[in-house]
Amino acid sequence: MGTVIAYDCLKRVPECAGVDGLITLGSPLGLDEIQDKLQPGWSRDLGFPGETVSGEWINIFDRLDPVCGFDPELANDFRKNGAATVEDIAVQNDGAWRHSITKYLRQPRVCRALRQMLQLG
Repeated sequence: MGTVIAYDCLKRVPECAGVDGLITLGSPLGLDEIQDKLQPGWSRDLGFPGETVSGEWINIFDRLDPVCGFDPELANDFRKNGAATVEDIAVQNDGAWRHSITKYLRQPRVCRALRQMLQLG
């Protein structure tokens, strides 16, 4: 639930420090049951935490990840003034348990996203 806690802080805690960018891995934020708990303060058109996230938000998911797989894409649910700004990237982890940080971090697309976010070329 780390991405849910991080999002909640970035969106609803006034004294939360800002960040230059956000990367989520296997996040359940797309699920209606989670979004119901983001009230007050969340809406699909104003869901991007632009007050505290000054750069981009990259969301990486595996469709067979049991934590996020029922609704893994976030661009449609966390828009900035109605515009889709989250970049959703699908990967395919191996094995039976797909929600593993080590499996996500082994993905070349995750490495590229991290390099992009950190401006490492």
